[in-house]
Amino acid sequence: SSLLSLHFLHWHPITFSTLFFQMKSPGHVLSLKIRHFFKETGHLVYRHPHLFFWIPILMTVGSVIGFLRFHEENRIWYLYSPSNAPSHYEHQVANEFFNDRGGKFWLEVAVTARDMGNLLRREYLDSIVDLTAHLQYNFTVPCDFSLSPNGECSFDTLCTGQCNENTVIPIFNLIYRNSSSRLHPNFRLTYPTMHLYNDEFYVGEHFAGVEIDKKTNRISSVKVIMLYFRTDKQNEEVASTLDRWEKTIFEYARNFSLSHQRLNMTCNSDGMIAQEVRRNGMSCIPYFSISVSIVFCFILITNRREHFTCDHSIVMALLGVMGPLMAVATTFCVLSLVGIPFNSITLVMPFLIIGVGSDDVFIIIHACKKTDKNAPLEEQIAETMEEAGPSITVTSATNILSFGIGVLTPTPAISLFCLYTAVGVAIDFVYQLTFFVAALVYEEKRQERRRWVEEEKPSIDGVAPIKRREENNNEVERNAPHHGFISTYTKWLSKWYIRLSLLFVLCIYWALSLYGCKEMELRMDTTHLVMKSSPLNDVAYVYERFLWTEGQLVMIFVNDVPDLSNPDNQRTMLSLVDSFERLPYSMGRNSTSFWLRHFLYSATLYHNNYSFYPLLDEWMQDSDGGGARWNDMVRVKRGHNGSIIGVDKFIFATACTMGDDASWNLRATLQQTWREEAKRWAKYNVTVFQSYSFYVDQLDSIGSTTLSTVIVAALTMDLACFLMIPSASSILSSSIAMLSINVGVFGLLSLWGVNLDPISMCTTLMSIGFSVDFTAHISYHYYRNPLSWSSDERLADALKCIGWPMVQAGVSTLFCITPLSLIDSYMVRVFVKTLVLVIGLGLLHGIIILPAFLLTVGRSSPDHSKIVHSMDSHLSIETSFNSNTALQTLKQVKK
Repeated sequence: SSLLSLHFLHWHPITFSTLFFQMKSPGHVLSLKIRHFFKETGHLVYRHPHLFFWIPILMTVGSVIGFLRFHEENRIWYLYSPSNAPSHYEHQVANEFFNDRGGKFWLEVAVTARDMGNLLRREYLDSIVDLTAHLQYNFTVPCDFSLSPNGECSFDTLCTGQCNENTVIPIFNLIYRNSSSRLHPNFRLTYPTMHLYNDEFYVGEHFAGVEIDKKTNRISSVKVIMLYFRTDKQNEEVASTLDRWEKTIFEYARNFSLSHQRLNMTCNSDGMIAQEVRRNGMSCIPYFSISVSIVFCFILITNRREHFTCDHSIVMALLGVMGPLMAVATTFCVLSLVGIPFNSITLVMPFLIIGVGSDDVFIIIHACKKTDKNAPLEEQIAETMEEAGPSITVTSATNILSFGIGVLTPTPAISLFCLYTAVGVAIDFVYQLTFFVAALVYEEKRQERRRWVEEEKPSIDGVAPIKRREENNNEVERNAPHHGFISTYTKWLSKWYIRLSLLFVLCIYWALSLYGCKEMELRMDTTHLVMKSSPLNDVAYVYERFLWTEGQLVMIFVNDVPDLSNPDNQRTMLSLVDSFERLPYSMGRNSTSFWLRHFLYSATLYHNNYSFYPLLDEWMQDSDGGGARWNDMVRVKRGHNGSIIGVDKFIFATACTMGDDASWNLRATLQQTWREEAKRWAKYNVTVFQSYSFYVDQLDSIGSTTLSTVIVAALTMDLACFLMIPSASSILSSSIAMLSINVGVFGLLSLWGVNLDPISMCTTLMSIGFSVDFTAHISYHYYRNPLSWSSDERLADALKCIGWPMVQAGVSTLFCITPLSLIDSYMVRVFVKTLVLVIGLGLLHGIIILPAFLLTVGRSSPDHSKIVHSMDSHLSIETSFNSNTALQTLKQVKK
């Protein structure tokens, strides 16, 4: 009894720690079932290889029918704003107000001097006036004769409503060029509102980079002049003609800037942004064939099997890339067939699938190499599937789940990318374990027939040369785990000063990564969605440098208007407008366009006894100094006789200026302030509309969306490992390593110049899924080994089983994305940077950090390992004692 007590005092503390790290997870049973499933599948594939080979090919060919329903979605305002964002409702309110039937068409032209000087110089301003008239009336495109008698349509022909929004420019020129008129008291060329007699014209939307003469308070210099072309797409014919006009003016602007002596001209519109975003994604296509070729060569070189002919390596490399290529084709076709739109950002997906698919190829080939070549081929294939299937399942399942979580995000661009990638990974998983394994069966049978021929050849000692080499190779394979480089490497990792050095390096790495996470900037920049060579970058410079810093127009819709014939309600509406004019960064009353103020002022000039609404009706029909120009901003109610009996709804516009504080974050703050002010007037159903609110809404939600999505994805990865990896401790080690990798990726991306935006959110989800590949494999194979082995032996075997395929997969993926680094695009480079980081950090963790951790927590003396092994295998514990008394006692304890 005393001997037993002394033993347990010595044994218990170590056993508690060891038991924790050897504890089986609920995935232990599932793991065994998965291994059994793949073993049986291996038998099935061997017996019916033609089915598993040809069915994926036929599925790929048959899915081509999906291209009949292929359609693209490149509307940036839709793709990069959350589907539940307030801006969608605000956009709908604006469309209803303007009775947009086919959608709103808008195009903006920014004109600057070549020397970025003053545009009010006579020859410069005259050229701009001529350009304005030319684009409005004389710049034509072919159109249907139903739209124009001569088959040529200008913008003026296609426009409905208030078409010429640029009249302020020739009016300004007419006054400014005459020095006497320029200082006339009835012609006040002030900023942001120009006064002509009793009328006001807001010029803040047209002029930017404005300088004011301090003596006269008049405009003295303008750096940018904006021209606006806005109308309604009335029907399909008008819409298609406007699209042609838009594309033609895009080319005209490019040639104009090259040929004109004084001016530069840049254009901006929904169609142009969509075109440039699409061009950005399509730029990946020419490099895809290069990437496939590189991966093919890498598989060919690194999987060369000794004593096998070169054609075997070529066939396996070719079949290895065929599976992922078929998966990519099937993904695009199937998703098109079910009506999922294509977006250019999804063109990054094929590169990822090639990387994932090559990972599967390396694992399958490596598992095949380890099989006993003296066993029947059917058993070799079954053993290959049993070995490779669970590893491929774990990584594929975690990748699918990670991107599957991304599908649920409210931002369509992120959701589409994640959907395409998740489906692509799932199809590749099926194809590689059916098509590729069936192809492996065919190839192994071909090699087996060749070996039969070789075995018939006699040798000096009477043993066939091929057979003798295989026996020697098998012997080497069986003894390799604990000898050679890997054994030396594991012993080197087990040294205390090596592990202490690694801990020191890790602390620096974590500190740097956390600092990067803290410094990550939230930013939604449209230039990140186009190539560096895109002309939209010039537009963005003008907007950010001049327009958004000096004057940004906000439109406020009042949808439930009270009876304005009541003076109290008139004062209420004036107070409503005044409340917006007093908000922070507002340019005040001087920037506001409000029809009611002008009407009330004009009403004092009328000398008659008309009541409010009849007078309003007369005023709105007066085009000579009256209110005709306000018709587009007011919707009136008319009685049976056609006279006005009330105001249904109206809009007014005011401006804000951010000055040197201009930033996306400030823009988001201002938008929130405007919306909160609109809620104060909810009684009148007030809605704020700003043309760039879609992007700002994304900025408001991207931080919280990313955080919540990353947390859910990480927990999902842990759950997947919990259900599929047989050891509880392997789940813990994998989770810690996965967390370390992703913190490093996110933090180092920030230090590498990447902002938090929808693109980096996509890559973050990709990082979470890919990080599992480098952690779960090692942990899974380490804890799968017998507990009677020492930690060094178990780690050596794990590295032997999966270390080289893991390195192959990482390096091949890096080679795969290398051609993308030649593309001068922020979006593409973020994907490249993320993959470089996740693969580099993943390999460092999988090959160095995680093994060192496993050696640290798993080290035990041989005696203790024997005890733990005997407990785990339910053998007798008495083998650890020499005393007969202790043996008797332990037998009783066991019973």
